[in-house]
Amino acid sequence: MEKAVFAIPSLWADHHTLAVRDVLCSLDGVEDVLASALHRSATVIYDSTMITPELMAESLDSAGYPVGADAIGHTSLADTSSSWSGNSSRVTVTNPVDLAMSGDYRKY
Repeated sequence: MEKAVFAIPSLWADHHTLAVRDVLCSLDGVEDVLASALHRSATVIYDSTMITPELMAESLDSAGYPVGADAIGHTSLADTSSSWSGNSSRVTVTNPVDLAMSGDYRKY
């Protein structure tokens, strides 16, 4: 198993992370996906004999979640460093498009 990390600048909210997770989990060879709106990234555990990080990036792009230019990194699972170990408090920035679409539901 291998691990790939993708920077996805358009990950703004939980519904985006669910969509990214659905796209990646539907691919053969993908074992697990951890998508984060906080870090605007997706960490994928995959079988390198079945799929490549480039193919995953193409699938994300065709689903409307283009990968950032410096985004593709992959390592063996023997690497124990974790991008999740440095989490701090979460600051949420609401996408203006989401605000415009929310209508009266935001008025509470």
